[in-house]
Amino acid sequence: MSKTRYKNQKESNEAIAKAYIEDNYTNSQNKLLLVSKANYGKRSSNVCYSAVDDKGMNFYEFNNNAEQNLMLIERYEWADFSSVTIDHSIAKSVFTFVGHGENRDITIEVKGKEVEQVIRNHSSMEVNVVKRPVWTKVLGYRSQTTWKMFMASTVYTLILLFILHPLLPAATHNFIMGLALLILFLSIIGLFVGLIKPKWVLPKFKVKTRKRVLFSYLYLIISCFFIAVAFTNGESTSTPASTQVSSSQNSVAVSSKKDGADSSKQKVEKNDSDKTAKEEKRQKAEEQAAKEEAKQKAEEQAAKEEAKQKAEEQAAKEEAKRKAEEQAAKEEAKQKAEEQAAKEEAKQKAQEQAAKEEAEQKAEEQAAKEEAERKAQEQAAKEEAERKAEEQAAKQEAERKAQQQAASQQSTPSSSTSNSGNYKPFENDPSDDQQSNMSCSGQIKGNKNSKIYHVPGGAYYDRTQDNIVWFCSEADAQAAGYRKSQR
Repeated sequence: MSKTRYKNQKESNEAIAKAYIEDNYTNSQNKLLLVSKANYGKRSSNVCYSAVDDKGMNFYEFNNNAEQNLMLIERYEWADFSSVTIDHSIAKSVFTFVGHGENRDITIEVKGKEVEQVIRNHSSMEVNVVKRPVWTKVLGYRSQTTWKMFMASTVYTLILLFILHPLLPAATHNFIMGLALLILFLSIIGLFVGLIKPKWVLPKFKVKTRKRVLFSYLYLIISCFFIAVAFTNGESTSTPASTQVSSSQNSVAVSSKKDGADSSKQKVEKNDSDKTAKEEKRQKAEEQAAKEEAKQKAEEQAAKEEAKQKAEEQAAKEEAKRKAEEQAAKEEAKQKAEEQAAKEEAKQKAQEQAAKEEAEQKAEEQAAKEEAERKAQEQAAKEEAERKAEEQAAKQEAERKAQQQAASQQSTPSSSTSNSGNYKPFENDPSDDQQSNMSCSGQIKGNKNSKIYHVPGGAYYDRTQDNIVWFCSEADAQAAGYRKSQR
């Protein structure tokens, strides 16, 4: 859409933008709902326009000197964002879109609430509207900048004063002027006190700083000064009228007196005496008024001194209270530190005691283990010694039998020659290995050579065949000097 067409029609920039955007949406599947000015950030100094449709928002940059007035710079889809925070003010609305990527801040002018309604109706985003007090939406208070609020408050006060001054009756002007002067005086005192101790003069403010004291009390001083000046001028303007009335009355009185003087001399003398009495009365009234004014000034001075003394006493009390609180805080911190140190010391002692007990337990376990190993070694050595003794006895027994066998073989030829066939070979007497010569049925088998006895079921019970000694019980075997086999 060319620039020449709109120049000839002398349309405004907003009309040009709207016409271009409507043409752009002609072939689009999205439904255009509204067009508004927007602030797209600091990317460009040109004016931007937002086109809001049912699925998202297009942003166009306007350049009146270009061949193409509007250029699409970016589009936002509602589906790309999960939530939006909206801050409405009187002249604009700030939208903060939150999505999977970075957040987007868009400022919509005039039609912010309509855009909010579109988002609620055509998207699934969570909409959060910032709730602000009404006064924060007024010009000068939206940014919450201190100097801007100070200037706005001063201007609004002067406008209100300009409106109320002609509406208020003249009888109230003196009262308003006196009240303004009193507040002005107290504000000056409050300013000096607040620059020393801000918390004394800002009881209901959350932020109690010297900067806040300066702006707040300067506002009061300037406002009260203008109020006093305005209503003082009103009083002075009303004074000449009353002066003219009194002067006219005096002229009438003088003329009447002159007429009376011409008519009667006695009446003149009477008027002179009345005038003298009036002068004396007026003089006494003036003296009385002077006394009352002096008394009032003295009372005001006493009240000021008393207020100053009370302020000093209050300051001293606050200082003493603060020092007491600091001292209490220090003592409490010291007590907590001592308690913490005692807890740590007790914990350390408990850990040392536990470590000591654990070391003792490990030492006892180690000693028990060593004792068990020693006993096992002794038992193994004892069993090894018994096994070797039995093997030695068995070996000696085998050697004895071999010797007997050899001796019997050697004696066989000689006996055969001398007896000529009547010789019988040597045989071990079985009665030595039987229990027929015992009065009891002995079950304990002893080895005469090794002095070891075996019980039924023992490992060497059946192996022991020679040099057997039978016992009726283990007690009999032990009494005979035998010891029990370990197996």
